[in-house]
Amino acid sequence: VVSIFGNTGEGKSHTLNHTFFLGREVFQTSPTQESCTVGVWAALDPVHSVVVIDTEGLLGASANLGQRTRLLLKVLAVSDLVIYRTHADRLHDDLFKFLGDASDAYLKHFTKELKATTARCGLDVPLSTLGPAVIIFHETVHTKLLGSDKPSESVERLLHDRFRKLGRLPEAFSSIQYRGTRTYNPPTDFSGLLRNLEHQLSNNTMRSPRSPRVIFKALQVWCACTPVCLAGERVFISHW
Repeated sequence: VVSIFGNTGEGKSHTLNHTFFLGREVFQTSPTQESCTVGVWAALDPVHSVVVIDTEGLLGASANLGQRTRLLLKVLAVSDLVIYRTHADRLHDDLFKFLGDASDAYLKHFTKELKATTARCGLDVPLSTLGPAVIIFHETVHTKLLGSDKPSESVERLLHDRFRKLGRLPEAFSSIQYRGTRTYNPPTDFSGLLRNLEHQLSNNTMRSPRSPRVIFKALQVWCACTPVCLAGERVFISHW
Protein backbone atom coordinates (compact mmCIF):
# COMPACT_ATOMS: atom_id res chain seq x y z
CA VAL A 1 0.00 0.00 0.00
CA VAL A 2 1.34 3.42 -1.01
CA SER A 3 -0.32 6.49 0.47
CA ILE A 4 0.31 10.19 0.08
CA PHE A 5 0.10 13.07 2.55
CA GLY A 6 0.68 16.79 2.25
CA ASN A 7 -0.99 20.16 2.49
CA THR A 8 -3.95 21.17 0.34
CA GLY A 9 -2.99 22.32 -3.15
CA GLU A 10 0.46 20.68 -3.18
CA GLY A 11 -0.43 18.35 -6.07
CA LYS A 12 -0.90 15.05 -4.25
CA SER A 13 -3.54 13.66 -6.62
CA HIS A 14 -1.59 14.90 -9.64
CA THR A 15 1.54 13.19 -8.30
CA LEU A 16 -0.20 9.82 -7.92
CA ASN A 17 -1.82 10.06 -11.36
CA HIS A 18 1.52 10.68 -13.09
CA THR A 19 3.63 8.33 -10.98
CA PHE A 20 1.35 5.28 -11.08
CA PHE A 21 -1.22 5.79 -13.84
CA LEU A 22 0.66 7.43 -16.76
CA GLY A 23 -1.12 10.74 -16.22
CA ARG A 24 -4.68 9.39 -16.35
CA GLU A 25 -6.96 11.20 -13.91
CA VAL A 26 -7.67 8.27 -11.64
CA PHE A 27 -7.67 10.68 -8.71
CA GLN A 28 -9.56 13.90 -9.35
CA THR A 29 -7.61 17.14 -9.69
CA SER A 30 -8.88 20.70 -9.88
CA PRO A 31 -7.46 24.17 -10.66
CA THR A 32 -9.87 25.85 -8.20
CA GLN A 33 -8.99 27.18 -4.75
CA GLU A 34 -11.09 24.55 -2.99
CA SER A 35 -9.71 21.12 -2.13
CA CYS A 36 -11.03 18.51 -4.56
CA THR A 37 -10.06 15.50 -2.41
CA VAL A 38 -12.36 14.98 0.55
CA GLY A 39 -11.84 11.93 2.73
CA VAL A 40 -9.73 9.08 1.37
CA TRP A 41 -9.69 7.55 -2.13
CA ALA A 42 -8.08 4.26 -3.10
CA ALA A 43 -7.22 2.74 -6.48
CA LEU A 44 -5.36 -0.35 -7.66
CA ASP A 45 -2.27 0.00 -9.83
CA PRO A 46 -2.11 -3.35 -11.66
CA VAL A 47 1.33 -2.65 -13.13
CA HIS A 48 3.08 -2.44 -9.77
CA SER A 49 0.44 -4.54 -7.95
CA VAL A 50 -0.06 -1.90 -5.27
CA VAL A 51 -3.04 -0.16 -3.73
CA VAL A 52 -2.59 3.61 -3.98
CA ILE A 53 -4.32 5.86 -1.44
CA ASP A 54 -5.00 9.56 -1.92
CA THR A 55 -5.83 11.68 1.13
CA GLU A 56 -7.43 14.99 1.97
CA GLY A 57 -5.05 17.92 2.36
CA LEU A 58 -3.69 18.55 5.85
CA LEU A 59 -4.57 22.26 5.80
CA GLY A 60 -7.94 21.91 4.11
CA ALA A 61 -11.12 23.49 5.43
CA SER A 62 -12.32 20.45 7.34
CA ALA A 63 -15.24 20.76 9.75
CA ASN A 64 -13.65 18.32 12.18
CA LEU A 65 -9.87 18.34 12.33
CA GLY A 66 -9.74 15.65 15.03
CA GLN A 67 -11.87 13.33 12.92
CA ARG A 68 -9.69 13.88 9.88
CA THR A 69 -6.55 13.25 11.91
CA ARG A 70 -7.92 9.90 13.08
CA LEU A 71 -8.77 8.94 9.52
CA LEU A 72 -5.25 9.83 8.34
CA LEU A 73 -3.82 7.76 11.19
CA LYS A 74 -5.74 4.75 9.93
CA VAL A 75 -4.28 5.30 6.46
CA LEU A 76 -0.84 5.38 8.03
CA ALA A 77 -1.53 2.11 9.84
CA VAL A 78 -2.28 0.20 6.63
CA SER A 79 0.47 1.81 4.52
CA ASP A 80 3.78 0.21 3.59
CA LEU A 81 5.08 3.34 1.89
CA VAL A 82 4.15 6.95 2.61
CA ILE A 83 4.86 9.83 0.26
CA TYR A 84 4.93 13.29 1.83
CA ARG A 85 4.43 15.68 -1.07
CA THR A 86 5.57 19.29 -0.75
CA HIS A 87 5.84 21.96 -3.45
CA ALA A 88 7.82 24.72 -1.80
CA ASP A 89 11.21 26.31 -2.16
CA ARG A 90 12.14 25.14 1.35
CA LEU A 91 11.10 22.33 3.67
CA HIS A 92 8.84 23.97 6.23
CA ASP A 93 8.49 23.01 9.88
CA ASP A 94 4.92 21.74 9.44
CA LEU A 95 6.27 18.79 7.44
CA PHE A 96 8.55 17.68 10.28
CA LYS A 97 5.93 18.36 12.94
CA PHE A 98 3.32 16.31 11.08
CA LEU A 99 5.63 13.33 10.58
CA GLY A 100 6.85 13.54 14.17
CA ASP A 101 3.31 13.73 15.56
CA ALA A 102 2.16 10.93 13.23
CA SER A 103 5.03 8.78 14.48
CA ASP A 104 4.08 9.40 18.12
CA ALA A 105 0.43 8.57 17.44
CA TYR A 106 1.37 5.44 15.50
CA LEU A 107 3.47 4.11 18.37
CA LYS A 108 0.87 5.11 20.96
CA HIS A 109 -1.91 3.16 19.26
CA PHE A 110 -0.03 0.26 17.68
CA THR A 111 2.93 -0.58 19.96
CA LYS A 112 1.01 -3.44 21.58
CA GLU A 113 0.22 -5.02 18.20
CA LEU A 114 3.76 -4.51 16.93
CA LYS A 115 5.26 -6.17 20.00
CA ALA A 116 2.86 -9.09 19.61
CA THR A 117 3.93 -9.44 15.98
CA THR A 118 7.64 -9.53 16.82
CA ALA A 119 7.02 -12.10 19.56
CA ARG A 120 4.82 -14.28 17.36
CA CYS A 121 7.35 -14.25 14.52
CA GLY A 122 10.41 -14.57 16.75
CA LEU A 123 11.85 -11.27 15.55
CA ASP A 124 14.50 -9.50 17.60
CA VAL A 125 14.26 -6.15 15.84
CA PRO A 126 13.38 -2.56 16.78
CA LEU A 127 9.68 -1.74 16.36
CA SER A 128 10.58 0.93 13.80
CA THR A 129 11.60 -1.75 11.32
CA LEU A 130 7.94 -2.82 11.14
CA GLY A 131 6.67 0.68 10.44
CA PRO A 132 6.08 2.21 7.01
CA ALA A 133 8.88 3.83 5.01
CA VAL A 134 8.55 7.53 4.18
CA ILE A 135 9.67 9.33 1.04
CA ILE A 136 9.65 13.13 1.18
CA PHE A 137 9.01 14.28 -2.38
CA HIS A 138 10.15 17.89 -2.57
CA GLU A 139 9.62 20.00 -5.68
CA THR A 140 11.33 23.38 -5.92
CA VAL A 141 11.48 26.09 -8.56
CA HIS A 142 13.84 28.82 -7.37
CA THR A 143 15.98 27.04 -4.76
CA LYS A 144 18.47 24.20 -4.73
CA LEU A 145 17.48 20.78 -3.50
CA LEU A 146 18.26 19.72 0.04
CA GLY A 147 21.90 18.74 0.44
CA SER A 148 23.06 20.04 -2.94
CA ASP A 149 25.16 22.73 -1.25
CA LYS A 150 26.46 20.33 1.45
CA PRO A 151 27.89 17.37 -0.48
CA SER A 152 29.85 16.15 2.54
CA GLU A 153 26.67 15.57 4.58
CA SER A 154 24.05 12.94 3.84
CA VAL A 155 20.52 14.14 3.17
CA GLU A 156 19.25 11.71 5.81
CA ARG A 157 21.48 13.40 8.39
CA LEU A 158 20.16 16.82 7.42
CA LEU A 159 16.59 15.58 7.83
CA HIS A 160 17.43 14.04 11.20
CA ASP A 161 18.89 17.34 12.38
CA ARG A 162 15.69 19.19 11.44
CA PHE A 163 13.57 16.69 13.38
CA ARG A 164 15.88 16.97 16.39
CA LYS A 165 15.80 20.77 16.44
CA LEU A 166 12.00 20.67 16.56
CA GLY A 167 11.97 18.03 19.27
CA ARG A 168 10.36 15.46 17.00
CA LEU A 169 11.73 11.93 16.68
CA PRO A 170 9.98 9.93 13.92
CA GLU A 171 10.81 6.58 15.50
CA ALA A 172 7.81 4.74 14.05
CA PHE A 173 9.11 4.81 10.47
CA SER A 174 11.46 2.19 9.11
CA SER A 175 13.20 4.84 7.01
CA ILE A 176 12.80 8.44 5.84
CA GLN A 177 14.22 9.24 2.43
CA TYR A 178 14.38 12.44 0.43
CA ARG A 179 13.65 12.72 -3.27
CA GLY A 180 13.86 16.19 -4.72
CA THR A 181 13.21 17.58 -8.18
CA ARG A 182 13.73 21.12 -9.41
CA THR A 183 11.23 22.18 -12.05
CA TYR A 184 12.73 24.89 -14.23
CA ASN A 185 10.00 24.38 -16.80
CA PRO A 186 6.86 22.24 -16.41
CA PRO A 187 5.94 19.43 -16.40
CA THR A 188 7.25 17.98 -13.15
CA ASP A 189 9.68 15.08 -13.48
CA PHE A 190 8.30 12.15 -11.45
CA SER A 191 10.79 9.54 -12.74
CA GLY A 192 13.11 9.80 -9.74
CA LEU A 193 10.21 9.36 -7.33
CA LEU A 194 9.03 6.31 -9.26
CA ARG A 195 12.50 4.74 -9.07
CA ASN A 196 12.57 5.26 -5.31
CA LEU A 197 9.13 3.73 -4.94
CA GLU A 198 9.95 0.72 -7.10
CA HIS A 199 13.11 0.08 -5.10
CA GLN A 200 11.18 0.21 -1.83
CA LEU A 201 8.36 -1.96 -3.17
CA SER A 202 10.83 -4.66 -4.19
CA ASN A 203 12.05 -4.99 -0.61
CA ASN A 204 9.92 -7.59 1.19
CA THR A 205 12.38 -8.24 4.01
CA MET A 206 10.02 -7.18 6.79
CA ARG A 207 6.66 -6.62 5.06
CA SER A 208 5.12 -9.35 2.96
CA PRO A 209 2.89 -8.45 0.01
CA ARG A 210 -0.87 -8.58 0.70
CA SER A 211 -3.57 -9.24 -1.83
CA PRO A 212 -5.86 -6.36 -2.85
CA ARG A 213 -8.78 -8.30 -1.38
CA VAL A 214 -7.20 -8.23 2.09
CA ILE A 215 -6.46 -4.52 1.82
CA PHE A 216 -9.96 -3.78 0.52
CA LYS A 217 -11.48 -5.53 3.53
CA ALA A 218 -9.23 -3.53 5.86
CA LEU A 219 -10.44 -0.30 4.26
CA GLN A 220 -14.05 -1.39 4.73
CA VAL A 221 -13.44 -2.25 8.39
CA TRP A 222 -12.27 1.31 9.11
CA CYS A 223 -15.73 2.76 8.71
CA ALA A 224 -17.89 -0.25 9.45
CA CYS A 225 -16.52 -2.23 12.37
CA THR A 226 -14.03 -0.23 14.42
CA PRO A 227 -15.26 1.69 17.47
CA VAL A 228 -12.89 4.58 16.78
CA CYS A 229 -14.36 5.25 13.34
CA LEU A 230 -16.71 8.22 13.50
CA ALA A 231 -19.68 9.01 11.32
CA GLY A 232 -18.71 11.16 8.40
CA GLU A 233 -15.37 9.55 7.68
CA ARG A 234 -15.24 8.68 4.02
CA VAL A 235 -13.27 6.04 2.18
CA PHE A 236 -13.95 5.77 -1.55
CA ILE A 237 -12.76 2.93 -3.74
CA SER A 238 -11.95 4.09 -7.27
CA HIS A 239 -10.65 2.02 -10.21
CA TRP A 240 -10.43 -1.21 -8.20
